[in-house]
Amino acid sequence: METSTRTGDPVARAVDALKLARRQVRLAQRATNNWRLEGALADIEDDLGVDLSRIENAVDDNAADAEFSGEAKTRRQAWLPPGGLV
Repeated sequence: METSTRTGDPVARAVDALKLARRQVRLAQRATNNWRLEGALADIEDDLGVDLSRIENAVDDNAADAEFSGEAKTRRQAWLPPGGLV
């Protein structure tokens, strides 16, 4: 059994895990000669793609909301040294 350790924030780790699962499903699809199994794997691959898109859209929507509300600007300014950039 293959194991790996992911680093980063939980959302990035979840996205990485879904991408890895999608690659493994593609490999399994190519390796089988059973049309029923191939069909099931194709459906799973499609579902994983939809899930990845949903996460990407949610992240983009959150970023847009933060920009609109001014929260993103506040967060960016919090990273600046006192007195701003030199």
